Amino acid sequence: MKLIDLIGQWLQHASLTKWLMILAFAVLGALMQRDLTIWGRLLAVAAGLGAAVIFAEPIRQFLALDPSWSDAVAAGLALTGRNWAAFALRASRDPLATVGEFLRVWRGRS
Repeated sequence: MKLIDLIGQWLQHASLTKWLMILAFAVLGALMQRDLTIWGRLLAVAAGLGAAVIFAEPIRQFLALDPSWSDAVAAGLALTGRNWAAFALRASRDPLATVGEFLRVWRGRS
């Protein structure tokens, strides 16, 4: 199954409560980072949303949790994804160049 199909299925089955929980935790996490610029905060929110949308259901299934845990797992991942983005932004003075370098190494180019 393709990633886009998984995301589409998740979007169809996600409740309004789950979306509000994910968005609230991603925004809350981004607001707590005072050293990030507005663009850094937006990237952190996007990373939190992406982590929750992509990884919530597979992690819930992997841990054999009841479907009632879905909102909590998604909220935790929203904060986690935000943390990944904040770390990446702090790890480099030029995050876009760092991502480009990472992709070149991953693709096997020097």
